[in-house]
Amino acid sequence: MTTLFATAAAKTTVLEKLQAVPKETWISLLVAVFVIFALVRIWKSLKEINEFVPWIVLFSVGGAVILYWTYERTEPKILSPIFNELARVLPSRVGYKDAPTP
Repeated sequence: MTTLFATAAAKTTVLEKLQAVPKETWISLLVAVFVIFALVRIWKSLKEINEFVPWIVLFSVGGAVILYWTYERTEPKILSPIFNELARVLPSRVGYKDAPTP
């Protein structure tokens, strides 16, 4: 009979599991929701200007991120094979490290 009570007491509730989640996870989730909300608002605002303006901004920002990741080699690890090929063509800080300084 005591084992029945022990197993019932050992089961954790959903609230206890949620309380065990670190605060950093909740902050990251809140920031992600805010960023998605802001991106949708910005997209709609740019779309009011012209049909092509949001796409121009998207490609400009995306291109800047790709160039930055390629130069600094700070890309996500899952994208490293793609950026290894891009690093052959685009400049990279790793390649400039060995070059003589003027």
